[in-house]
Amino acid sequence: MPKNKNTAVAAYVAGEIANNASVCRQFARILGGETVDSGENSCAVVRPRPELSPVILGRPYEAAAMFEYRSPDIDGNTLNTGDVPLLQREVNPFIDALRDGGILVSAIHTHWLSDRPRLVYVHFESVGDPLGFAEAVANAFSSLTGRADDE
Repeated sequence: MPKNKNTAVAAYVAGEIANNASVCRQFARILGGETVDSGENSCAVVRPRPELSPVILGRPYEAAAMFEYRSPDIDGNTLNTGDVPLLQREVNPFIDALRDGGILVSAIHTHWLSDRPRLVYVHFESVGDPLGFAEAVANAFSSLTGRADDE
């Protein structure tokens, strides 16, 4: 056990740097996405939602969910964030599942004025174990229908 907190933080960060690639791979796997950025103490993952087939101003658009963790503390808890495009009918079940997983919903809004189908973006956050966050979000994804044909 390190003698002071600064030594403990340095020891944790050194270990986290060595292990972050593995944690990031697990984070991406659980979320069903692909790593787009992995820093010493952070990870960003994208999960496309091609089943939505959105069109903006008459042009195809790739809707994708983004997830990230960063800023680990001495106990391994990180700031975990997500941003997911949803069909309007998917919003309430998805939010309910996030809340059941202990995740705070921080924003709900649209991004585009002329998208079809209409997409609603849900932003959410937590501080805690990044893999626990990923599992809760993956569970929320199981509530999604992903069929845009009747929107």
